[in-house]
Amino acid sequence: MRGMYHMGNGRWLGEEKWRERSRSIWTMAWKVWFVALVAELFLFFFFKPTAECGRGYYFWLFIVRPSGAQLLVLLGYYLAITRRWKSYSERGLALGAVILFTLLAGIITSVHTSVGLIPITLLLPMLLTPLYKDRLMTVVQAVLLTAVYILDYYYFIPNSPYMPRTNALIEIGIFVATIVGVLVALRLVDDAALKDEERSRRDSLTHLYNHESFYEELKYRQRRFDEYAERFSVAVMDIDDFKRVNDTYGHAFGDGVIREIALACEEYAGKDGFCARYGGEEFAVIFPEMGIEEAVAAAEQIRRRFAGKVFWTGDGEKSFSVSVGVAEYDRAYPSASAFFEKVDEALYRAKREGKNMVKR
Repeated sequence: MRGMYHMGNGRWLGEEKWRERSRSIWTMAWKVWFVALVAELFLFFFFKPTAECGRGYYFWLFIVRPSGAQLLVLLGYYLAITRRWKSYSERGLALGAVILFTLLAGIITSVHTSVGLIPITLLLPMLLTPLYKDRLMTVVQAVLLTAVYILDYYYFIPNSPYMPRTNALIEIGIFVATIVGVLVALRLVDDAALKDEERSRRDSLTHLYNHESFYEELKYRQRRFDEYAERFSVAVMDIDDFKRVNDTYGHAFGDGVIREIALACEEYAGKDGFCARYGGEEFAVIFPEMGIEEAVAAAEQIRRRFAGKVFWTGDGEKSFSVSVGVAEYDRAYPSASAFFEKVDEALYRAKREGKNMVKR
C-alpha cells in the first residue's frame, strides 16, 4: 500500500483512505439523486395535464429524463472508482467529485427550467468543497457552476421543449427539497470532519489511541476521580528486547509483533477500557472503575496472551514477552504526569527483576 506523502499542491493517499473517501462521495451522490427524484415526483403529483403536455409526456420530460441522466453519471463514477488504481491522488479524487456533483446539479437545472428557484440547487456542490481540503477545488467548483448557470440561461431555457406554468406550491416544494439537500450535504461534511478528527487521535499502525489521546483520557479520569471519587487503574507495558526483534527479523516483522500486543490489549482491556500506543513498543491501558487487584489480573491476561502467541520466522517458531507496570489512582496527584511516573516505576521494576512479568 502506498503511504501518503506531499507532491506539489496535491497528496497521494493510501488505498484504504482513498477507498473510504470514494465511498463517502458515492453515498452522498446517491442521496442527492434520491432527494431530486422525490422532489420531481412531488411536482408530478401536482401537475395538471394540458392539451400541450399530458402526464405521460411530462413524466418523460421531468422525471425519466433527468433521473436517467443522473443514473448514467453515477454509473460512470462507480466504474471509475472501482477500477484498480496504481496511484491514489487526493486532488484527482476531489476533481472527480467536483465533476460528479456539478453534473448532478447541472442536469436538474437544465431540465427544470421553468421553476425560478431551481438555480439555487447549483449552490449545493459548493457546500461540499470543505471535504476536499483544497482551495483550488473550491475555485474550480465555482467556475464550473457559473458556467452551467450561463449555459442554462442562454441555451437550455430558450430551447426547453415544454415550459409548464409554475405556482407557489411548486416554488415552495423546490425550496424545501433544496433545504433537505443542504442538510444532507452538511451532515456529510460533519461526518467526514469527525472521521478525520478520530483518525488523528489514533496510531496508524495499530489503530489504538495515540500518546496525546492517552493523556487527554488520563486527565479526564483524573477529573472524574477528583469530582466523583471514581477510581481507575493504569497499566503500561513494554515489549522486552524489542530492538533485538527489529534488528534480527526486520521492521516489517516487528510491526506484526506490535499489532499482536495491540490486539491483546483490546481483548482484555474490558468493555470501557482505553488502549493506547504510548510510543514505539510501549502501550498503555486505562481500566475505568478498576482497583489494583482487578487491573493486575487483566494485565496478567494481556501478558500471557502475548507470550503465548507463536510467530513464524526463518529460525523457526518464536515467542516474545512483555513487561507490565500497574498502578491505581487512589489519591489526588498534582498532575496526570505525576501519577504516570508511579506506573512507570512499576514497569521499571518489572524490567529490572527479570522482565516478562507484571509489577505494581
